[in-house]
Amino acid sequence: MGLRDPIRDFFSFLLGGVLFSMGAFLFFNQVMVSSVPMGLGLRFGRRAAGGWSGAGAAWGGGWGGGFGFSQGLGGGFGLLLIPLTIGVCLLFALRNQRWGWFLVLASVAALAVGILQTLIMSFQPTSLWNLLTMFALIGSGGGLMFRSLMAYDDGKDRQDRQDRGEPEDR
Repeated sequence: MGLRDPIRDFFSFLLGGVLFSMGAFLFFNQVMVSSVPMGLGLRFGRRAAGGWSGAGAAWGGGWGGGFGFSQGLGGGFGLLLIPLTIGVCLLFALRNQRWGWFLVLASVAALAVGILQTLIMSFQPTSLWNLLTMFALIGSGGGLMFRSLMAYDDGKDRQDRQDRGEPEDR
């Protein structure tokens, strides 16, 4: 095994990090994220043609009229605030706070999962050349970073070679 040059490996790692970051930026720049559009919430009084009828038309038309939720997480997410409130109450009231932390963390995790499930992600159209460039940058940058970190083991190999009586690589 040849002698490693830490300075060259450091610059190789930096170059790999730059290439990887550029590729990841270009790739994620093509992804569009949105949430549920206005018309897909829970609504009553909407006709198949898209117009408003009944009480919804009398209360303001398409923007906020009708019954139901225009946007939001839908039914059931308000119920997650109950264990969250109980958990916060337990954190302030009891000395043994395990149940309080459990309720708070479980409620926050369930809310985060619910919010992430309402996101819509789509990849914008791009050319094959741009897509290949993105993946080449990500792959080459990752390869350079991994190669610069390989075979560094805090001197364990050198100690093992000295224990076996092998000469050092100099």
